[in-house]
Amino acid sequence: MRIQFRVLLCGAATTLWLAAGAPAQRGADAAETARLVARAIDAWVGDYERGRLGPQGILRSGSGLQPGYVAFARAAELVEAHDGDRLTHLDLLQKLLLYAERHPSTELADAVLGLSATGLEAAFLDHESLLLRDLGHASLLRMDHQGAWFLVLRAAAGERVPLFGELQPEDRGAEGLAVGPARRVAALRLLGQKALPVFRSTIEAALVDPDPRVRLGAVEAMELQRRPESLPKVTAALETERHPVVSQGLVRLLLGLLRTAEPPLAPEVRTAAVRTALQQLGRIGWRTDMDLLDLVEAYPQKQQIPLVITALELAQKPPDRLVQAVNAQASPLLRQRAGALLRAMTGALLPADDPAAWREFWQREQDRIVVPDPLVRDRPDATAAQFFGVPVTGRSIAFVIDTSGSMDELVGGTAADERRTARSPTRLRAAKQQLVTAVQAMPPASQYLVLTFAAEAKLWTSAPVRSGARNLRSLTELLSRLRAHGGTNLFAGLAEVLEFDRQRWGEQGVERVDEVFLLSDGEPTAGDVQDPDELLRLVQAANKYAKVRIHTVFTGDGPGADLLRRLAEQNGGVFVQR
Repeated sequence: MRIQFRVLLCGAATTLWLAAGAPAQRGADAAETARLVARAIDAWVGDYERGRLGPQGILRSGSGLQPGYVAFARAAELVEAHDGDRLTHLDLLQKLLLYAERHPSTELADAVLGLSATGLEAAFLDHESLLLRDLGHASLLRMDHQGAWFLVLRAAAGERVPLFGELQPEDRGAEGLAVGPARRVAALRLLGQKALPVFRSTIEAALVDPDPRVRLGAVEAMELQRRPESLPKVTAALETERHPVVSQGLVRLLLGLLRTAEPPLAPEVRTAAVRTALQQLGRIGWRTDMDLLDLVEAYPQKQQIPLVITALELAQKPPDRLVQAVNAQASPLLRQRAGALLRAMTGALLPADDPAAWREFWQREQDRIVVPDPLVRDRPDATAAQFFGVPVTGRSIAFVIDTSGSMDELVGGTAADERRTARSPTRLRAAKQQLVTAVQAMPPASQYLVLTFAAEAKLWTSAPVRSGARNLRSLTELLSRLRAHGGTNLFAGLAEVLEFDRQRWGEQGVERVDEVFLLSDGEPTAGDVQDPDELLRLVQAANKYAKVRIHTVFTGDGPGADLLRRLAEQNGGVFVQR
């Protein structure tokens, strides 16, 4: 079942609730009702995370057929006699949350915070869990209650919060709320969204927490506020950070602070912060180095040139085993990026893979170099391998091809009639030809995989394969079997190639690919996610630290071009229309 975001925010239950007004207490005082609602929300989250209910499942009639949370909701008199076989579990959850928003308390905030952490310790990109977390965050942000925000503040700090009232140990723990990393991350995000100065010290303190997931949560909370006063804490954290994902987050946060500070920071303060950050080049991993090179491009100075040359040297031979492990699958995209920056900063046209030549050039010409500001962005070096004119520059490439029914239409026209021949240039046939041509021209060290999507996605090999004559024969045999049919499930294709289900919050995954070429001829018409904005949001979350470059090719003549253009722009790629 698909959950649309608008349903989460304004479902049928909310409409019914507003029409009916607040529930009559009928013998139960307000404190008891609040306790029951809190336990109902807790139980709803527990049932969901154990797979005992689906949000779009129907609330069955009869007490013996219900998940455990329903008993608490009935006791709170939030389930009407006619609700069975009519409302979904999501509808009833919204009724519980609306009660919590109208009657906020510490206990209710604790329960809603649990919803805000749903799925963070599992596959955090699960679409349902992501939207449920958003629903919990939205409800807490609407709670104007000092005790609720005190609880969130203490949870973000990792402290156990004694709760008032007699709660069963199995529901809350013997002493109160046990704050795990998921709740802390959710609480930190809430503090960031609330953006009150009093919360800043708690968020900053989490930058040095032992758990990297909490540190990453603090970084992303600070991104929501971008307070220049936090710059010393950010630079200090970056000096000692060695986790590859957290270090990326810190570099991006630093760049955001420098760009958005009002009034602008003094040049000496900015220069010192950039100098500190650039000391990490080559020490953590190639993805962090890519983000550091963004910092160089934003604030270029002559003294940075030796550091960029050093990054090229360290990319070939990292200084320790840990960095070697992180860089084991290092992408040539880093080498290309560093080479492009060196050319833009110096005007020299030396090979990007020859740091010795760059070192010699620097020693000879450093006194005469004048670094332009701003730099002119250099395009990646052209290669023999291209897909619809876009250079193939990565080490491990994924070709993601739309095979929906509309791909059987002729290139540049509408669906072909019966007069077309077996060689008529359909969109799918053009994609096959371009794919074979690109693979033939790829260097022997490169590897690739092919993924197709229509109503569903299909990965044709479990891992990328090397380019070469043997695998080329297998590829042509595969392509000869592809036929255009079905809908356009773009979400399934992107979820498969970016491995949504294998990603974990705060962990550095080992991505199969570093560059994606996605070809489609229309808007999504099938799958769990069809809304373009929501699809882009999920891809952004999946690719935020993976830094997979996504190029897109639009082969149609109707709607769909805008989605593919935005997809490429947001993920460092090129969009073309053919």
